[in-house]
This record gives sequence, structure tokens and C-alpha cells, in this order.
Amino acid sequence: MKKTIYMLVLVTACFAFSGTVIAQTKPILFGLNYNYAAPLGGFKSDVISNGSARGFSGSFMYPVNKKWQLGLSAGFQDFYQKYPRDIYTTGNHETTSAVLSNSIQIIPVLAKATYLPMGNSNTFIQPYISAASGISLVDFRQYLGEFGSNSSNAVFTVQAGAGITMPFKRGKDAGLDIGAGYNYVGYQKFGINNLNHLTANVGVHFPLR
Repeated sequence: MKKTIYMLVLVTACFAFSGTVIAQTKPILFGLNYNYAAPLGGFKSDVISNGSARGFSGSFMYPVNKKWQLGLSAGFQDFYQKYPRDIYTTGNHETTSAVLSNSIQIIPVLAKATYLPMGNSNTFIQPYISAASGISLVDFRQYLGEFGSNSSNAVFTVQAGAGITMPFKRGKDAGLDIGAGYNYVGYQKFGINNLNHLTANVGVHFPLR
């Protein structure tokens, strides 16, 4: 957990510094979101089936024009599940009766592009689609009774999203964002093929002056 916190603080510090430097010359938009995530596929069936309400993300986006925004995003999502006592076979082929707990923290750091198809219009509610790619720092901890193991890795990640954005006041840059996204996290260890999940998010954005 300490390693995860350290990585999160480091990413946040670098992220904030880069945004401050860019904002000195460009009208950068800073976004902050609360995220809820739901595991998919093998992640859901083999590792953690519970949804995660412990997530957030932030972004620094440069408005190239009224339709396109380019920038960086980062986030944090905490997944956890404890399974009832059962009989498990360990790596040395011994059987044991124990409670199994899985804990996974995912920290994506991504280059991101957002497209607003109606950006040239004066429509109050603007739909958007987004795409991002980069890496995720994954911290996986598993406890079988009192025995635990953990692994930290950086893995390839792709994200696709869609939603709506609207200003708090017409003609203003600050506003509200509501959306959803699909996240491919290419984690392949311990027989796990990926950590793919869906996210729903709500947040705000405002210009850095």
C-alpha cells in the first residue's frame, strides 16, 4: 500500500507541475472527476466481481479548436473483495481452508484526445467522445488467510469514453462533465489475462488562468 501511495503522489506532483508550466502560455482546462468502476470478463469472474466506488481522475486538456482537445490524464481506482472461507490449493500443491482477499489499485497515466462533434455550435449541452493510451501502474495484493503476496507492474492501457459536457453559465469555460468509459488494462500475471473495466464518471472542469 505504501508503494501505491508513493506512486500516486509522484504522478500527481509531476502532473500538477506540467499543468502549471503549460498554463503559463496556454488556456489549459483542468478537469477533476469522481469515478465508479465495474470489472469485466476474467477480471470479474476470476479476481474481483465487486464494483469500486473508490476512484477519481484528473486531466489537463488544451483546446486546439472548438472541436478538439489534447492533453494528459491520470487517475486512481481501488478494487477489493474478500471471499468466504473455502478450500484452496497452494503453489506447492497443498490444500488449505482459508479466507481469500484480493486487492488491486490501478493508476493510469495517459495521453488523451477529446472530440466534440457539435463544438462549433452554440448548443448548451455538448456531447463528446474521447480516446487515450499510456500505462497503468498496477499494485496487486492477495491474502490467503494470514499469508500474503504482492506485485507491482506498469502495463499498457487504452481507454475510450463518451459523455456530455455543459457550462455552468452559457459562454463560460467552467462546467460539468458526465460520462462513461471502457478501460483495457493489459495485465498478464498469475494467470490473469487483463484487468478490463467500465467506468462511470461525474466531475467539473475549469480554465487555469
